[in-house]
Amino acid sequence: MSAGPDILDPEAPALTGIGSLFTDGTWIWREDLPHYVAKYHVALPGEFIQHIRALEYKAPSVPESRLVDIATQDLGIDM
Repeated sequence: MSAGPDILDPEAPALTGIGSLFTDGTWIWREDLPHYVAKYHVALPGEFIQHIRALEYKAPSVPESRLVDIATQDLGIDM
């Protein structure tokens, strides 16, 4: 976990979790996303909201093989 500026208000206090990512195996989002939704009313994609509702707001277990695919294919991390 790392701290850094609020990307929408650089004068605001530093936020934690800016370097942390979450995934449900389909979508990837930053740990600080709830801050931007709550403070700035950032709109989330409708498909993302539908997906969350379909999962009944519960994060599924993601197999390690899928996490490796996300890291290497989606995020471009060499492993």
